[in-house]
Order: sequence, then structure tokens, then C-alpha cells
Amino acid sequence: CLPLTMASMLRSVAKRAFTAAAPAPAHALAWRRAMASGPAASATKIDDELLAKLGSLSTQALIDGLWVMGWPTSHIMGARPLTEGQPKLVGRAITLQFAPARPDIAADKPGGTESPEYEAFELVNGKEVIVMQSVGPWESVGGDIKFLRLAQRKCAGLVTDGSVRDTAVLREYGFPVFSHSTTPRQGPHVHQPWACNVLISCGGVAVRPGDAIVGDQDGVIVVPASHAKEVYDIAHSREVIEDIVKEELTNNPGPPGKFYPFMSGKIKAESPLGKLLTSKGVKFAHTAARPGARGGIAGAVPARARVGAGAPRNASSFARTHAEYAHVLKEFAEHKACAVLRTPIVGACTPAMTAAVDGGFKLIEFTLTTPGCLDSVATFANRTDVIMGVGTVMTIQDAKDAMEAGAKFIVSPVLVPEVVQWCAENNIVCAPGCGTPSEMYQAFQYGAPIQKLFPGVAGGPNWVKAGSAALPML
Repeated sequence: CLPLTMASMLRSVAKRAFTAAAPAPAHALAWRRAMASGPAASATKIDDELLAKLGSLSTQALIDGLWVMGWPTSHIMGARPLTEGQPKLVGRAITLQFAPARPDIAADKPGGTESPEYEAFELVNGKEVIVMQSVGPWESVGGDIKFLRLAQRKCAGLVTDGSVRDTAVLREYGFPVFSHSTTPRQGPHVHQPWACNVLISCGGVAVRPGDAIVGDQDGVIVVPASHAKEVYDIAHSREVIEDIVKEELTNNPGPPGKFYPFMSGKIKAESPLGKLLTSKGVKFAHTAARPGARGGIAGAVPARARVGAGAPRNASSFARTHAEYAHVLKEFAEHKACAVLRTPIVGACTPAMTAAVDGGFKLIEFTLTTPGCLDSVATFANRTDVIMGVGTVMTIQDAKDAMEAGAKFIVSPVLVPEVVQWCAENNIVCAPGCGTPSEMYQAFQYGAPIQKLFPGVAGGPNWVKAGSAALPML
């Protein structure tokens, strides 16, 4: 016996297929041929990895990315947060179209569990957002009883250009809601749910099933699935640049016009912004403006420095935010000394490092050659008084294991290009071991914001001083 929801959906599909297959007069067939339409959803799908990356960016950065591409606005006008401080909304769109109320429409619309809104609700599986096209801004698209099902399905959020009712209960459900307003009125006498997962216009913006929907306190934007990777690339680069500009203006107050406006891919090296980015080690190119990324020519980015579209598939959910990346670098700049633990004694790892932290170290590194290394990393993972990393990382899998255990940065005794590139693609601070100025500069090009002189005793302070003078970007 099929579950009730599945059985209902199959009956609905069978009924519609039977109706479509019924014989029709020649003039009716001609009319149908004249009404051809394109597919509701894009053939390109947004996977969980890319969805998480899009969700890590602000709505401002994403809408700027679309603007750079020359696309029309993607801001769903009028959709406001129902609750101040509600969780950020990130998910793939499941669309629902409403039609103005009319007796024959109400009679023809499937009823009960086969009604389009309930079909839409059953498609939710934790990472989907319901986007509802209302017939008017003040019309109710639903309330507590209907939306209880969305809470049960772990809905990632609800967006509508209409209004919602039962506000207090909706807030208790916990998922983010964006609507034009709230209302005590009922909706069925004004409009009816008519179609699930079709192309809709919500707040004046086209929404296709499967598009990425991102909402924060500034509003909701739609990222087309067909171009989501390109949008992420551009938005990511702009956010990095804007973080650097803000830091500069905070430290050296002045008018923003010195650096603004700027167009991705058209920043001139001799401009104030170009000089600022160069001083920060950012090789600005169309899609890869991030500390340590290797720049290209005429806006092109070498494949090994690319993020998003065309990036190696080892970029993953291990990705850290720009704020986390910047925080780790800030701690390195402030504290400088890092306690490195390497011992062959089983069971000594955690107590030894605890003693180092008690002694005042704020930066600590566990090495993979130490027995029980990752267990100790997991023990320290939730501490907020230290920044913890893992050393002797020789492979990407080593790096993944370290990050999964709770590391905040990665250290290697030698330069392993694929490890550095993987870290750069995921906004993870990486310090590869380098023995010559050439290796240090190569590590910088691969994306390492920090280079580790190893073995340090071989060169000493004078070596560091001479190298820094010749290569000030390191």
C-alpha cells in the first residue's frame, strides 16, 4: 500500500494524463500546438555544495553579481522578513502559482491532498524554499494549519509577494518567512492555489523551480540555476574586494569615492583600488579576487585559481566564510607565536597542549605524526580562546580530516600545490613549508596567504629579513 501522499500524487498525475490523452477535435489540437511553452525549470541543477556557497554570501553581493552580468533585478520586491533576526533563508525554489478566484476555477482545481499547495509541500525535503505568487500584496497565502506541514517537512523558508496570517504561530515554527505583510483575512475567496512548480512572477521577478533563493534582513533575491556558478564567482570576488576596502577605510578614514565605483574585471592596476589590492596580495581578476589567488590576463583566471564555474570538484562543504578566513589571519598577525606539538608518546598530546595554552599561547598546531592527533584536535575544537590548526598535512584527504576534526588552519612541512589550491578554493588559511624564496613566491601564487620557512633554524632571522625585503607581498 502506498503512503497517502504518494498515492494522491499518482492519482493526480494519472487523472491529468488521462485528460490530456482524451480524443480532441482537429481545431482543438491545432490550438494546443499554437500554445507551446518552454520548460519550467532550467536543465542546470544547483547541488548542495554550490547552494551552501551561495548562502555564504550576502544578498547585496549576489545581486551585484547579477548586475555585473547585465541581468535584470533579482530582488523580490515587497518580501520582507516576518521576524527581526530570523535565520537566513537559503534553499532551492519550489514554486506555487495562485489564480484569481472564480467559481469554475474553484470547481476544476484538484481538491484535498491533491491541491497544488499540498503537492508543493510534499516536495520539501530540508533544503527547499516555497515561493508563492499571490494575486495581490494583501491577500493571504496561508496560515498556521497549512504551514504546520512545512515545519514538519523541515522547510528552508517561505517567500511570497502576498501576506501571511497567524503570525505568532508562524514564528514558533522556526523557518524564515518573507512576505509583503501580515493579514487576518482568509485567502480562498480572493485566489486559489493553481499550479505547482511552474514559472512564476513573484514580486516582479521571474522564479523557476530549482532557482536558488537567498534571503536576509535586506530582502530576498533569486539566483538563476542556469548561471548560479557564474553569479557566485563574481559575487564572491566582489565581497572579498569590498571587505578589503572597508578595512582600509576603517584604518585610514576617507571618502569611499577613492575606490568606488568599480566593475569586476575592469579594475586598473594603477588605480587606487588596484594599488590597494596589490598591496594586500590580491591578484584581482574577474572571478578570483581573493588573498593569494593567481591573477590572469585580461580578466581571465587560470583554471587552478578558479572558484565556482570550472573549479576542481574538490571544492566542497569544507569551505569557510570570508569572515572566518580573515579572523584566522588577524589572529596570526596579532599573536605571531604558535605552539607546535610533536611527540611520539601516546596519550601525551592533549595534556601537553593544554599546558601550552595555560602558559598563554593563542595559536596552536597539532601535527599528524603525533599519536591521537585528531582526537586532541576534536577536544580543542569548541574552545574560543585559541586558534587551532593541524600540521604535517601532505594530502587533500589529510586536510579534509583535519578540518572535519575542527582545525581552523592547515600547515605542511613542504609545498604541496594541490593542498594549497584546495585550501584556497575553500577559504581555508594554509601555511606550506618553503625552503627558498622561489618556493615561497610559488606558494603565494597558488593561494597561500602565509608561508612557513622550514626548517627555520637553517636560515634564521636574517634570512627572513632579506627575503621579506625582496618580496614584500609575502
